[in-house]
Amino acid sequence: MDKAMEEDLDYYTAIDMDAAPEVVTALYEETVGRYRDERDQVQKKTFTKWVNKHLNKVRRHVEDLYMDLRDGHNLISLLEVLSGETLPREKGHMRFHRLQNCQIALDFLKYKHIKLVNIRNIDIADGNPKLTLGLIWTIILHFQISDIIVPG
Repeated sequence: MDKAMEEDLDYYTAIDMDAAPEVVTALYEETVGRYRDERDQVQKKTFTKWVNKHLNKVRRHVEDLYMDLRDGHNLISLLEVLSGETLPREKGHMRFHRLQNCQIALDFLKYKHIKLVNIRNIDIADGNPKLTLGLIWTIILHFQISDIIVPG
């Protein structure tokens, strides 16, 4: 157990559990929210490193996973590196072009029979953190983990 968890545990054991339920609930939700945010940051950092490991092969790089996938170019490049295929892409910089590039990437994943649940081009183009992490996790599962063969 890390130091922060020990401090939280000490704090909660010192609380009068007969206190108003709203107080106890609020404290619990605050702690859960803090750990959820920490988990999301760890996932973002880990997934960014994984994406960069593959994008380096085509001399591309992302600093912020949510922001740098928004135009679809890095996402398409990642899929090209992982699949060995070439995908079309829109060259413009307007929102329409970003949405179209994200759609090209999502359509390619569907073509490869990769199930995407509630992830739309607008979610990636808007930099939605949860759905961007979900998309990258799905890509990792298909292109990385599915390659692992466990001898039986």
